[in-house]
Amino acid sequence: MSLHNGYLTNRQFNIWNMLREGLSQSEIARRLNITRQAVNQMISSIPEKITMALMDAAKLNRIEPRYIDNKKGILFGWSIDFQTEVIIALNSEGLQIWYQHNLGNCKICPNKRECKRNLLKNAKNLGITLKWRERRLSPSKLSSLIFSKIKAES
Repeated sequence: MSLHNGYLTNRQFNIWNMLREGLSQSEIARRLNITRQAVNQMISSIPEKITMALMDAAKLNRIEPRYIDNKKGILFGWSIDFQTEVIIALNSEGLQIWYQHNLGNCKICPNKRECKRNLLKNAKNLGITLKWRERRLSPSKLSSLIFSKIKAES
């Protein structure tokens, strides 16, 4: 069980993803073969549950929340322990925590490919468009770029 399942039902999570893709309540109802009223009832509780998941993750990781966007599923904050900015993002894999840093040792990191794949997937989930050149950056530079684009949109 991932953390989002403790807050959102699978159906609520699917509806939230469809909303983030830009579907209307009517389109969601047709896709799920349920009434618009049922969709509306589920939608009304989603923002609060997303906020709770993000806030709990922040509390568990000693992060001071600065800004929450429960439509996108992101929280900006400040890490008390690491003295740096943080983004907590909720997506289909659960909650992911990004710490702003300038370590830049991607060449020696054994997780370089996985890290880059996760960064690109998170950028896509958050609606961040990356140019071909940007997609080819090292994970450290790509992370900084995505971090700044997310902050600029908020």
